[in-house]
Amino acid sequence: MKKLALIPAATLLATACSLVIESDNAEPPGTTETPTTTTLETTTTVVAGLPVELTDCSSPPEGFEILCDAYQLFDENYVDPIDDGALAAGAARGIEEFEPTEIQPVPPDQVACALPTAAFEAACEVFAEVRFATAVPAVPLVEAAVRGMIQYGLEDPHTVYLSPEALAQVTETQSGEVSGIGALVRGEDQSSEEGAACSVLSDTCVMVVVATLEGSPAEGEGVLAGDGIVMVNGESVTGWTVDEVVAEVRGAAGTDVALGLLRDGQIIQKTITRQAVVVPVVTWEVLEPGIGYVALSSFTNNSADQVHEALESLLTEGADRIIFDVRNNPGGSLTASVRIASEFLADGLVLRTQSPDETTEYPVEPGGAATDPNIEIVALVNRGSASASELVSAVLQERGRATIIGEPTFGKNTVQQRYDVSNGGALNLTIARWVTPDGRDTGIFGVQPDFEPDPSEDADTDADLDFALEYLRR
Repeated sequence: MKKLALIPAATLLATACSLVIESDNAEPPGTTETPTTTTLETTTTVVAGLPVELTDCSSPPEGFEILCDAYQLFDENYVDPIDDGALAAGAARGIEEFEPTEIQPVPPDQVACALPTAAFEAACEVFAEVRFATAVPAVPLVEAAVRGMIQYGLEDPHTVYLSPEALAQVTETQSGEVSGIGALVRGEDQSSEEGAACSVLSDTCVMVVVATLEGSPAEGEGVLAGDGIVMVNGESVTGWTVDEVVAEVRGAAGTDVALGLLRDGQIIQKTITRQAVVVPVVTWEVLEPGIGYVALSSFTNNSADQVHEALESLLTEGADRIIFDVRNNPGGSLTASVRIASEFLADGLVLRTQSPDETTEYPVEPGGAATDPNIEIVALVNRGSASASELVSAVLQERGRATIIGEPTFGKNTVQQRYDVSNGGALNLTIARWVTPDGRDTGIFGVQPDFEPDPSEDADTDADLDFALEYLRR
């Protein structure tokens, strides 16, 4: 069978393969509880012959609030124990690698730093050296320090700092209505044979176009799957996070954005006019009598309702066998994943999340459209199926509710929660790992398919879908 046209998850959506719990906290950390950071006496040291004031996080100098917020969130909520020395070294490295876009005309004559713990004193010295030498404003340097703490201290590609601008864009994406160029992207580690996810762009971490939306500005201007976005409006994106690039590329409909695309070792320049796009994340159709097909491209806030509508429509049309396609689906909302799994399960649990302090169970929600065990389900997966896609596939396989066809999935079983920070941005922080009701951990090897068809030599032929159809016709 020819390949069906799948709709990408979002217009220039940053896909870090996340299973995200939306946080209810509207306040930055430390507003309701005493911070856990070390109390230090305010002292003064000398860097490059100039004074540097060192204080703690009880009253941080301007710009350092988010570093203090981040450290406290890591300390109180991160899924694994944190290493102060590694975090401080990561902060210093983030500052060292920062490439300024804004420089003040006159360097400061004094610098102040907040130290979450004494281990950060060396990072403060690096901060002061850069400030005195370049007069870069404090705020972007502190943001670079936070990104360095994440990238080099936690070494967690799924924990991400979102600037206020990036947060606004991500929030818009999750609503299912966006304005941009119409491309699905992910940060991909080019040094990894598996193309592992990454979040801070570099020589090896490249923002790769996974697909373009049919009829989108990106498709119209010849953007291709596999292109790497390396420049935006004439600026290199090295050192940016994927979400920051997304925020810069997205914008008001009718405005232009200039992209530098890495293709076959050459940089190709494209100027693309943005459009408003309502992103449907679900497509469905009857493929042949009795067999329905549902493709889900992302677990957005509105995806569960769309899946329910699709299933009800197919069942009304007489389908008693369903192909559920989550190939190249990077994940998304935990709430949506529970609701979507519940469309096929009558009772029991969907998953458990496990953190150092507690285990939380997520039961099946009643009212699913396809819970009748006489409705046969096949799920299609591939290595681009991650996080929430793996969760749903794993529990349906475990319960004997679906046959899994395709290739082993991405292998990501962590859960992120979004926390607001003082500057209006947020941290998507890894707070737990999930397992299936029987305790299966898919974090290393992913979900293993029941059948793994050989790929077709014909690029226009969908071997997985052909196999699924033959399986359901038996």
